Amino acid sequence: MNKLTSARLARGCMAPGSLAWTLALLGVSAMAQTQGWVEPTVVTATREPQSISRVLADVSYIGRDEIERQGGSTAVADLLKNLPGFELARNGGPASTSSVFLRGAETRHVLVLIDGVRVDTQSASGGASWEAIPLAQIDHIEVVRGPASAIYGSDAVAGVVQIFTRKGQGPLTLDMGVGLGSRGLVSSDGQLAGSSGAWSYSVGLAMERSSGFGARSNAVPRTVAADDDGYRNGSASARVAYAVKPGHSVSLSALRQHTNSGYDAKVNSSADDRSIRDLDSAALAWTAQWLQDWRSTLTLGQSRDRYETRPAVYAAQTEAQNAAWANQLVWGEHTWHATLEGRQDRLLNSGLTSSAVKGEGTRRDGALGLGYEWQYEAYALQSAIREDHDSAFGTHVTGSLAGGLALNAQWRLRASWGTAFRAPTLYQRYSSYGQANLLPEFSRTSELGLQYHEGATQWGVTAYNSHVRDLIQFDAPGVCADTRNCYRNVGQAQLQGLELTGEVSVVNVRLSGSASIDAPKNTQKDLMLARRARQHASLRAETLWAQWNVGVQMLTSGKRYDDAANLTVLGGYTTWGVDAQTSISPQFKLILRADNLTDKRYQTALNYESAPRTVFLGLRWTPAY
Repeated sequence: MNKLTSARLARGCMAPGSLAWTLALLGVSAMAQTQGWVEPTVVTATREPQSISRVLADVSYIGRDEIERQGGSTAVADLLKNLPGFELARNGGPASTSSVFLRGAETRHVLVLIDGVRVDTQSASGGASWEAIPLAQIDHIEVVRGPASAIYGSDAVAGVVQIFTRKGQGPLTLDMGVGLGSRGLVSSDGQLAGSSGAWSYSVGLAMERSSGFGARSNAVPRTVAADDDGYRNGSASARVAYAVKPGHSVSLSALRQHTNSGYDAKVNSSADDRSIRDLDSAALAWTAQWLQDWRSTLTLGQSRDRYETRPAVYAAQTEAQNAAWANQLVWGEHTWHATLEGRQDRLLNSGLTSSAVKGEGTRRDGALGLGYEWQYEAYALQSAIREDHDSAFGTHVTGSLAGGLALNAQWRLRASWGTAFRAPTLYQRYSSYGQANLLPEFSRTSELGLQYHEGATQWGVTAYNSHVRDLIQFDAPGVCADTRNCYRNVGQAQLQGLELTGEVSVVNVRLSGSASIDAPKNTQKDLMLARRARQHASLRAETLWAQWNVGVQMLTSGKRYDDAANLTVLGGYTTWGVDAQTSISPQFKLILRADNLTDKRYQTALNYESAPRTVFLGLRWTPAY
C-alpha cells in the first residue's frame, strides 16, 4: 500500500446536511488501527529535521508515490487542493493563471520554497506562479499551515509550502514514464539517479502538451476566444551532492520549467492569445556538523520568474536572490536556533512608471532570527523571534510561541500564537496603479489543535483565528497615476475556521479525508473574501483489489462569491475521481486516472469553466541493473 499524506482536504464542500458533506465528515471521524506506517521527517517547520509527530504546527507531507498518482496533471496546485485548508481558483486549464488560498488568505500570503530557495513574483499582487511548478521533478512536498514569519520573514502569513526536487541514492536507477490522455494530452518524463562513493546525483527531463478545452464560457461563438486553449511545457531538474567528510556535505540543485499556453483575453478575440512563462531556481547548500551538538546549514539561492504575452506585448521578470545561515545547538532537552538571512528582489517591468525606478525596481531585506525548543517527557515548547530590516519599510519584528502536551501515548494537545507580515510588491508601489507609501500587511494568529496518532491511524481537529490589518486591495481610485483603480491599504480581514482531518483503515479500505468550515471575511464590510467557500472537504478511499491499487476521490465545495462586493455567486459543486495502479512486471507499472467523472460543469472564477471529464493512461518503466 502506498504511503498516504497525513491529512487531506480539497476545496470544497456543499452545504452542511448534504450527502457529500455528510460522507466527508463520516470519513474523517472514523477510527481504527493499523500497523506499518513510516513517519516522515520534515524540516520546514523549524529549518531543522524533525519527525512529523514532534512538530508543534499543522503539517502535511506529500511523498513521491502520491505525486506519481497524479499522472496527467502539470502543476503542483492540482495536488495541493487535496490538502487541509487549500482552495484553488483558475482561469481555465492546468497551465492557466492559478490562485491558491490557504485558510482563506491571499495567494501572496503563502511562502513557496524550492530546495530552500524563495520563489515569488514582484509583479502585480505577488505570490508564486503555481501553474509553473512541475510535478514531474518533485521528490516530496512539505506544508506548514499557520504564520511562519518568525522563521522565514515576509510572505509566510498563512503558511509555507516547501518543494524538494528529486535526488539520487543507492545504485544507478532509471525511471521513465509516458502517458496519453483526453484532449490530446501527451506526456513523458525520465529520471536518472544514483550514488557512488561520496557522490550522489540526479537528472530529470519532462514534457507535456495538450489541446486543452474552451475555458471562456462567455466567448462569442466562432471566434478564436471560443476555441480550445492548448498548452505545451517542458521541465528539467538536476542535483549533485558530495559528502566532504562525515557530517559535512555540499549540494547543488537546479530546476527549470517553460510553459506556452493559450488564453482568451477578450470574449470576441480574433487573435490566438498566448502566455509564456519561464521559472528557474538554483540552490547551493552546505550542511556541516561542526560539533556533536552544533549543526549549521548555509544556503545560497536564486530564482527567476519571467512572464510575457503575445501578440499583445507585455513582459515582467522577477529575480530573487537569498542567502541564509541557519544554526542549531542541542543541549539535553534544550535546542537553540540562530539564523542570519539576506534577500534581494528585482523587478523588470515596463509598467513601472515611477521616476525613481524607471522600469526596474529593487528591494533588499536583512534579518536575524532566534529560536528555542524544549522537549521533556509529555511537554514541548517552541518559540521564535525575528527582526527583518527592509530597505523600503524599515524594521519589522515577528514572533511565535507554541506548546504541546501529550495526554497519553496516542493523544496530544497543542496551542500556538504567532505574528507575520507581507511587504508590498514593487509593482504595487511603483506601477501606475501603485503608491510608494503602501504599508506591509501584518497578521496575528492563534491556533488550538488536538491530535490522535497510533500506527497508521490519525485523527485531528484544528481551530484557528487570524486577523490581518493593512490588507492591500486593488479596488478604488486613490492617489496613484491611474484614475480608475489603485493599490491601497484599505482592508482588515479575519480568517477563522475549523478543520477535521483523519486517516484510517477499515477492513481492507484505507480512508483519508478532511472537512473545513471557514469564515474568511473583510471585517470592515462584513463580507466574504472573493472566491473562497465557507465549507469544503475531501474524502479518499483506497484499497488493493485483484493486484490493483484502486483509489476513489471526492472533492466538494460550497458556494463562493466571485467579487469583493459579494454580488456574483459561484455555485457549489462535487466532483469524483478514480485512479488505479498495478505492476504488470517487476519493471513496469500501469497507471490509470479519471477526474471529474460526472463531467460536472462549475467555475472557480467567473466566466471560466473548470476542466471537464479527463482520462489518463500512463506506463512507468524502472529497469533493473
